Amino acid sequence: MINEKKKIAIPVGTQTLIVSKHYYGVLSKSLEHIGVERYYSILYYILHNDGLCCQQDICDKLAIDKTAMVKVLDHLGKQGLVERKVNPADRRQHVIRLTKKGKEQTKIISGVFASLEKKMFKNVSEGDRETFSRVLAQVKTNLQAMPSNDLFFNYKKTH
Repeated sequence: MINEKKKIAIPVGTQTLIVSKHYYGVLSKSLEHIGVERYYSILYYILHNDGLCCQQDICDKLAIDKTAMVKVLDHLGKQGLVERKVNPADRRQHVIRLTKKGKEQTKIISGVFASLEKKMFKNVSEGDRETFSRVLAQVKTNLQAMPSNDLFFNYKKTH
């Protein structure tokens, strides 16, 4: 019978993609009042690096393609959230700095990240949360050691 409910084991990669989709959906809904659509993690990363870091570091730490990063930074620059300048000490590097507006918006984003983490880990012990983080970090390390294709995820609201 077609309507029978079978327990199907969903691959862990699909599970994490589903969790990620829900997470970014809740995050996007929580932040729609500030007018910054996506790229929250990039702004958060810059803020927590004293509001200043190099473009390549962001790419490396957040697994973002260099070409995509240029487009993202162009978008954030047009919104008045970041400035991009050539590093005078190394002209091959671009230094990214939050503007005053960017710092204000990102402090709000940072608060929403903290609130969302608190809510999503409700009824999860501190020990389980620490284990989850360690296991996730190890899984990421294991996957990074494997050959792969570069993929681009564009977390954008559908209309």
